Amino acid sequence: MRRFSFLEKFKGFLKQGATPKALAASSAVGLVLGVFPVLGVTTLMMGAISVRWRLNLPLMLAVSYLIYPLQIVLLVPFVRLGEWLTGVAPANFSLDAMTDAFAKNFTAALIDLGASNLVAVLGWCLLALPIGALIYVGLMPVFRLAMRKYPTPPPPSHIS
Repeated sequence: MRRFSFLEKFKGFLKQGATPKALAASSAVGLVLGVFPVLGVTTLMMGAISVRWRLNLPLMLAVSYLIYPLQIVLLVPFVRLGEWLTGVAPANFSLDAMTDAFAKNFTAALIDLGASNLVAVLGWCLLALPIGALIYVGLMPVFRLAMRKYPTPPPPSHIS
């Protein structure tokens, strides 16, 4: 009987039940939620989605962590899109303006920042589904090819 190394067991865990469809969906969700404009909640959202739709959480997290810099870069564009959609006056995100706002009235500055975050979520919501669908459709052939080239190994017969 062949013994499986820890790395082989871990790889098996990552691929367990993996189909091209599930891998493409997991990657698409990881990419789309990875740029969600509210910092600190994406991991919880991915955990809930992976449980609900039985997606590959390690893959979703890896993808989202790889594109984390995009989450920061896209914050202001999402805010601007949300402002455009709602007709809200553009917020000033310069360091001087934000420092002054917080120095004058900390609570009011937090409320303004929260409002900007809400319109950013609205902008993200407008783009998330169509872009996620395009990513999913684009990744399906990639994962089909990868699964043919690198088939999933059988799970270990025992854990030692």
